[in-house]
Formats: sequence, C-alpha cells, structure tokens
Amino acid sequence: MPHITLPALRRGGALALAGAATAALLAGCTGSSDGQGSSSRSGKPLAGPQKAAAGLAVLRGDTIRKALVTQSELRSYQAQDISPSELRPQADREECRPLADMTASGTARTPEAVDFASRSFVSTGNPGLTVTVSLFSYEGDDARRTVADVRKALATCGAGFSTTGNSGGSTVKYVAVKEDKAPEGGDESVAWRMTGTAQGSAMPMQVTAMRQGRNVAVFFTLNLLDPKKADLPNDLHGRQTSKLAKAIEAAGMS
Repeated sequence: MPHITLPALRRGGALALAGAATAALLAGCTGSSDGQGSSSRSGKPLAGPQKAAAGLAVLRGDTIRKALVTQSELRSYQAQDISPSELRPQADREECRPLADMTASGTARTPEAVDFASRSFVSTGNPGLTVTVSLFSYEGDDARRTVADVRKALATCGAGFSTTGNSGGSTVKYVAVKEDKAPEGGDESVAWRMTGTAQGSAMPMQVTAMRQGRNVAVFFTLNLLDPKKADLPNDLHGRQTSKLAKAIEAAGMS
C-alpha cells in the first residue's frame, strides 16, 4: 500500500486513501458514567419541561465547537481542528447516499445540518490509530432522520457502493459494508465497518454515529499501520459522549 501521511488524512477533513483523498471523519462512542442521560447542573436528574428543553437544544457556533473534546482532556492523543470542505461525495446508488454523506465534512448533506465542528485525534499510545470526531446539529426531527437513514442504507448497501466528487477527483468504491455493534451512549447509536478502495489500494474503516437530541456525533476510525484494528477507543468515545451531553444540557438551560 502506498504511504499515507497524516497531513493528507486531515486535509480539508478528507481521508487519504492510497494517495487519493476521500472525505473522512473518524469516530468513537462509549458512554462514561457522567455521560448517561440528562442531569441538572447540581447533579440531580432533570424532569418534565427542564429535561425536554435540555435535550432539544441545537448547538451552533462557538457552542458546538466547544462541545468537541480537546487534546488536554485526553491522554495520548494529538489533536488538530478540521475545516469543513466544500466537497460532498455523491453515491452511485441513491439508497446509499446516507453512507456517502457520512464520509463528508460540513453541513451539506441530506437532511442539511445547521452547524458542524470537527477535530482529528492521532493516538501517540497506539501508533497508526487516527479518529476524527465530527459534531452536527439539526433542526426539528432531522437528527433522528439522519440516523434512521443510515440504518436503512446499511440494510441495502451491504454489496457496496461508489462515490465520486471526492478530494483529488478520485472515485472511491466502498466494499464489505457491514453493520457493527454500536457502543452505548446518547439517545441512539449505529456503527458500521467498510473498506474504501481507490487506485489499487484499500483501507478498512469503522464509523459510529451517535445521536443526542438534535445533535449527532460521528466517529471515523482508521489504523494506518494495522488496518484491521480500526477500533474506536473507549476513552475518546466516552469523554466526547459526556462532554456533548453536558453542552446540550447547558444550552437547553440557558
């Protein structure tokens, strides 16, 4: 496999695949003890209208960016912010469009997101492991619809699909698309594994999408040195799950 550099992975929020960059987000989610459900600032469970208001908060601007876990909050990772790309990979099969959207950064997707923030994490304790965490906020019921559409796509796209309009103009074919066991956390989660192939090279990846209210966290995981071990780290997933829940609660109470 041709050498894949970490800067290439990050460029424009794109995943470098054997010299052909295709949009990428890396993710991981497992609930930690303080990331389960909604609670008040005093630590007591919210009830009635308070809980509903907290859960329906739509994160925007600085609020969504500050909801991303930081390098200082994690051990053994180097972090770098990702700017949204204007590229939106197009699937060759409409029923697979939700999975193609999950390989893109930015708000352009169906349904369209209100806002977006993303940060990549390179593990220093597990060389080769890279996770991109992306947060998307939605109006109305669009966050729930986004997860539901992914589930439908996984049920019909197991044979694979292709995308065009990737960074570098490459066509990327995704094969071995299979739903994976999703970690606990948030209101609902869905996870899957697939292998991207382009220009004769292949890269397995694991993706997890977790919804919390009207916000969705996507974890996109690769392992450049041992591709078969593209597993979302529990520590990264847990801390992000907890921090997102607290950000939603604070936004709903403000």
